Amino acid sequence: MVLRKVAGLALAAGVLVSVAGCSFNPSPDTLQSYAPSDGVGVDLNFGKAHRNEALKIRNFLIVTDGTQSALFGTVINSGDKPESLNIQLGSDSAQQQTFSIEAGQTFVFDQSNKTTLPLPTKAGETVKIAVVAAGGNINEVMDVPVLDGTIDYYKNLLTPAATPAETPSPAATN
Repeated sequence: MVLRKVAGLALAAGVLVSVAGCSFNPSPDTLQSYAPSDGVGVDLNFGKAHRNEALKIRNFLIVTDGTQSALFGTVINSGDKPESLNIQLGSDSAQQQTFSIEAGQTFVFDQSNKTTLPLPTKAGETVKIAVVAAGGNINEVMDVPVLDGTIDYYKNLLTPAATPAETPSPAATN
């Protein structure tokens, strides 16, 4: 009888542990923040005096076809005044460029808004890019991936799609 009670308690404990296994992990994957894209991002927060104001860098990536490269991504200014964003290759202060992002606006890096920085042309690498705001007081370094622009998915990013030629309409015949 005692043996039956002990076996029942052991079975109940085993069931309890197996159905509650996820609670033993202090940081489950569902609570981890990540960039759901090919690029990387970061928030440059302006501190307690400017709550909820930041430059939000989203989906930064470099696409290359082996000869040309371009930086793609978005910067969102959630503040109430224009901000300057300085983009620097690694720790080389000679390789930098500054962009102005108006208050409440979004700036998109693409073929029409290009950076003049010398970007790498070897796919598969990551490039350290420092993003600096607030006159140099706020900065972060991102490992930006360099992706293969010869893949169909990225091909149109480097060479804008051609506008289709006008199709002649059939002429009426008598």
